This record gives sequence, structure tokens and C-alpha cells, in this order.
Amino acid sequence: MNTNTLAAAVIGFLLGGLTVSIAAELEDDNAPAPSHGSSNDQNRGP
Repeated sequence: MNTNTLAAAVIGFLLGGLTVSIAAELEDDNAPAPSHGSSNDQNRGP
């Protein structure tokens, strides 16, 4: 096996794990809602 092939496989594996980790974090139901996504009725006009 070529060294470059091995390095590419390791990097691909790490990037795949990072992608899955980020996706799991974004889908976490216990995470607080971002402030720009929350509704605040006090700031609305009449």
C-alpha cells in the first residue's frame, strides 16, 4: 500500500467522523435554541 493512499484513507476517516459528530450535535434536542431563532413578543410594535 502506498503511503499517500494510507494518508488519504486516514484523513478521509477523520473527516467522516467529524461530519457525523457535527451532525449529531446539530440534531441534539437538548441543545438551547439560538438567540436569533427565538421569538420575543416584547420587541414588537402595537
